[in-house]
Amino acid sequence: MKTFSVFYSEKAASDLESIYSYIADELKNPTAAENLLRRLTRAIDDLNFMADSYHLYQSEPFYTQGVRYFSEGNYCVFYKIIDDAAYVIRIIYGARDLDKALTE
Repeated sequence: MKTFSVFYSEKAASDLESIYSYIADELKNPTAAENLLRRLTRAIDDLNFMADSYHLYQSEPFYTQGVRYFSEGNYCVFYKIIDDAAYVIRIIYGARDLDKALTE
């Protein structure tokens, strides 16, 4: 079985912080924020052994750039495989305009 190192882009790390802040501070539910971050990071950690299992994102130009994605709850995790590494590029709430959010 092939294994991958997993890395977060600055934007993906910022996405996690924003998700936590919104739920903990705006919605006043730090327990839910912690639980969601735990689920998201656990799912992302699983990329180390299954990064090549997920589908390519079908929208252009992301498809030809090799961007893959999976969902965890209401969030979509976008990443690219480069050599033996999975680079998480964004973590986006699924109800957003994903194409637009990926270009921000």
